[in-house]
Amino acid sequence: MPTWTSRLASYFVPDETPHAGLIVLAGLLSLAFVLLHVVQLSAYLLPSGQFKVVHIAGGIGLTFLALAVKTGQGRLGRWHFVLMALLTLIPLVYILVEHDAITTQRQFIVSNVDIGVAVVFLALALYAAWREWGWIMSALAIATLLYGYFGYLIPGELFFHAGIGLKRLIGYTSIPYFQGLLGGLAELSAGTIFPFMLFAAALEMTGCVDYIMGAAYRVGGKTRAGPAQIAVIGSGMMGMVSGSSVANVASTGALTIPLMKRFGFKPEFAGAVEAVASTGGQITPPIMGLAAFLIVGITGIPYVEIVKAAVFPALIYYGYLMVAVHIRAIKRNIDVRDRAEELQKEFLPEPFLKATLRNFPFYVATTYLVVVLISGMSPGAIAIEATGILIGLSILRDWVVKWDSLAGRVNYTLELLGRIAYSGALRGAQVAIVVAVIGVLVDILVVTGFAQKLSFAMLDMAGGELWLLLIIAAVSCLAFGLGLPTSAAYILVALLGAPALVEMGVPLLAAHMFVFFFANISSITPPVAVASLIAAKIAGASYFKTGFIGVRLGLPGFLLPFLFAVHPEILGIDSTLPYVALVSAMAFVGVVSLNIALEGHFLLPVTWIQRLLLLPAAAGLLMPGLTSSFIGLGFFVAVAGWQYWDSKRQPAVA
Repeated sequence: MPTWTSRLASYFVPDETPHAGLIVLAGLLSLAFVLLHVVQLSAYLLPSGQFKVVHIAGGIGLTFLALAVKTGQGRLGRWHFVLMALLTLIPLVYILVEHDAITTQRQFIVSNVDIGVAVVFLALALYAAWREWGWIMSALAIATLLYGYFGYLIPGELFFHAGIGLKRLIGYTSIPYFQGLLGGLAELSAGTIFPFMLFAAALEMTGCVDYIMGAAYRVGGKTRAGPAQIAVIGSGMMGMVSGSSVANVASTGALTIPLMKRFGFKPEFAGAVEAVASTGGQITPPIMGLAAFLIVGITGIPYVEIVKAAVFPALIYYGYLMVAVHIRAIKRNIDVRDRAEELQKEFLPEPFLKATLRNFPFYVATTYLVVVLISGMSPGAIAIEATGILIGLSILRDWVVKWDSLAGRVNYTLELLGRIAYSGALRGAQVAIVVAVIGVLVDILVVTGFAQKLSFAMLDMAGGELWLLLIIAAVSCLAFGLGLPTSAAYILVALLGAPALVEMGVPLLAAHMFVFFFANISSITPPVAVASLIAAKIAGASYFKTGFIGVRLGLPGFLLPFLFAVHPEILGIDSTLPYVALVSAMAFVGVVSLNIALEGHFLLPVTWIQRLLLLPAAAGLLMPGLTSSFIGLGFFVAVAGWQYWDSKRQPAVA
């Protein structure tokens, strides 16, 4: 017979757990955490500094409690994480109580108590980041702190600086300067990112994820490469909302990758398709996996301008991927159209019209979100409102449809609210840790002057050549982004890579889209390629094969950023819609030409002469200028016509 704690725990997680008491504690704190954010974004009860410390310290505490539930280290491991969660009360309570004294009475003078609290706060944040996201981010932050203190010992103009005293250095990590863990990035996380994490949790808990995958089946399920096209469309749509390519691969990939394998695709190809599709979701409007809001927060460019700029690049990315999987299906003689009913049972067990009507809360909430976002209102407040609409309409729908007793309806409502709060709070907490730790790294690099000096060094290395600077910036962005979550990677490369591009004359939006694309695509870039790693594990495939196929399938993610810099019209900068569409169409044909050459197949196997023709086709189509584009298009049309003519002259393969 279930105990009262296990019954309470079921309101936060669907599965039975041996740690019901911890689940209840984490769940109640999650509810409080969510309510505080909702009230703050509506009424602004707390000053900014106090709200940021509640957000970051509370996020660290929730993360430790979640780790206590998940850990397999036994009782000692669980209580070790509980102790870590309790320790977060030290910075939380101290900063809340002393906030006014720190900011006004002492005028940011560093006291010994401030130093002690700041050290505890920093240590907890670094430890939480290590346990939740791996060692790379924490190691980078520690290395940056050591650089801040010992920089005066390092030779060379680029790295040398006068050094930061220990008290001042620690002060920059949180208090009394309210930088680092409690800087502007923490405000962005609390006010914008957290509400969208809550919205993503509401989408999942109200059943919208299943509907999205069903819609993906309707679009791509009856094509030749059915399950692969479903993965491309469905994972892209989910990646747009989730903001994490790794989490998206782990969730949708558990369904799509085995299906691709069952229908004839090789394991490494199936894993690569899922990894690339999930990664691309973060460049897809209108939500862009939180990227748009990070760019807004860092650059001040209006949200609507960023969304408009991302439309055609996202179409090229996913159009290319859909063509690539279709060509692979032709090459491997895979045709699942005769087995479409098997896919329908997996993704669309009920009539699509019925599913569409049942998911009207999804349409209403997302339409409201997009329309009001475009109007220019505060993204965080809008996300909270859209979440409320989604939850309210879902409860209304299920009260009418699902339950015939008042007790059942009330129980369902409590479970839905509890699980959304628990899932949303934990997602937001995990992102808060990332942003907080990267905030430390960023602020120290700015204070030491390294960020500025790196930009000048990149300009000197490029010698005034834009193409060389773009290559240097691309390599730097990929290197800084390896192993980091996309949000953290973008923040870092926006500081270290984008300023040099702007100094060279690249438009601000184009520069940040350049570095963001490379920060995002690092998820599928070997040797780290974390999205490809997870996909390979699910597929039971070679990690390196999956990773390198992923690079080929994600080719637009590596090539388009260069077009942003030298051909900013593709982002709609100082251009008209027809011209943007034309340039984008040319770029799309260019990357498809490269894929055909690399795959060695189009309608038929590609001859060596056709491959040679496809290379100038791709080069011309991807170069700036309509003249070169039309020349490249001519080469492509010649190859396509040649292939079509040959395909008509030979009998169809059974």
